[in-house]
Amino acid sequence: MDTSTTPQGFEDLVGDRQVFFQEYFNRKPLLRRGALDGRARDLVSVRQLDDIVAMETVSPAYLRIAKDGRGVPGKAYTRTVSERGAALTETVVAEQVYELFRSGGTVTWNALNHFLPAARHLADLFADTFACPSEVVAFLTPAGKDGYAPHHDPVDVYVIQIEGTKDWRIWEPAPGRRAGKASHRPEDLGRPAIETTLRAGDVLYLPYGTPHAAAAKDQVSLHLSVTVEPRRWRDLLADTVQHLLQAPDFDGFPHLADPADPGAAAALATLTGRLAGLLAATDTAAETDRLHRAGRARAGAGRPREFERLASADALAPAALLRRSPVPVEIGPSDGARSALLVNGHRLAVPDAVADALRGLQDGRAVTAARFFPGVDEARSVHVAQGLTRLGVLETADPMRS
Repeated sequence: MDTSTTPQGFEDLVGDRQVFFQEYFNRKPLLRRGALDGRARDLVSVRQLDDIVAMETVSPAYLRIAKDGRGVPGKAYTRTVSERGAALTETVVAEQVYELFRSGGTVTWNALNHFLPAARHLADLFADTFACPSEVVAFLTPAGKDGYAPHHDPVDVYVIQIEGTKDWRIWEPAPGRRAGKASHRPEDLGRPAIETTLRAGDVLYLPYGTPHAAAAKDQVSLHLSVTVEPRRWRDLLADTVQHLLQAPDFDGFPHLADPADPGAAAALATLTGRLAGLLAATDTAAETDRLHRAGRARAGAGRPREFERLASADALAPAALLRRSPVPVEIGPSDGARSALLVNGHRLAVPDAVADALRGLQDGRAVTAARFFPGVDEARSVHVAQGLTRLGVLETADPMRS
């Protein structure tokens, strides 16, 4: 799917980033009318949900149904797939899902980003912003029906109305972050702080723990909720400490059977002092960058185009601009003619001129495939560049193909 018309940045959803984080994030709801006018349906459509539910091996973990404000047991719309009498897996039955929807049930698709490239692209925006996992959930509600009973979620929720309209009631979030998900009785919540109708293209932000309820109006309603739980400082600091504890100083095995043994306490004092020293010496700018990269990696951000990349390497043109990729490469010493390379677990020896060419590209410069290997003919230079591109050492620097 072409994602060029879907949100290209977090600002497309929330508006001015600085204003959002200063005035709304973790404080109060934000409603942006028409933030994605004309683009919302590029994220997902009712037709695509038909295609997904019709797949013969959709796990029940990906789909939930609620009716009259309560969850429908999974056995009402699943069956066991078997092969030659042996049970293989539980799967969703499309006909039963449709019947429950016709009778007023709201169908929820969890982790839509596992199925649709546009939803994955949407999740990437949140990984870039928060460096933590997010999930794209789709809610399809029949006309004139409520979804779930008033409740709050233990995550921040970003709602995008895709099709139809939906009435929302939103109550003020409680101070602090309430643990867990919980339902509420409307009479216990009092008067909603916001009562509004979302239309296609509208975006609504609900801070962590904000009680809310929604109901479709005179049409089938489809909306997406992107759920995010940003890491707190305690989570980030725990990650930093865990990273520092990989040092060999902490590899020993203590014997704690005798609490009166002064040796264990003395060793612990030494090691806590060592850890404190490592923390004090931490380059916080570099560590912040590492935490961001590690968080994005856990979030599964990015859409690797490995098949496309390898196919492009096979057709590499002499004029193709190449640069060093982010893949770590260790360049060893020369034996007088060839230098050792270690990349992605592969060990190989390359002519010294090739090793020097790789060193020369460490500053982000680019060179054509025909001139990458100096001192040889064009065909051989392209051949060597192709091999290093397949290994991931080099990548195209052409913005149209990056």
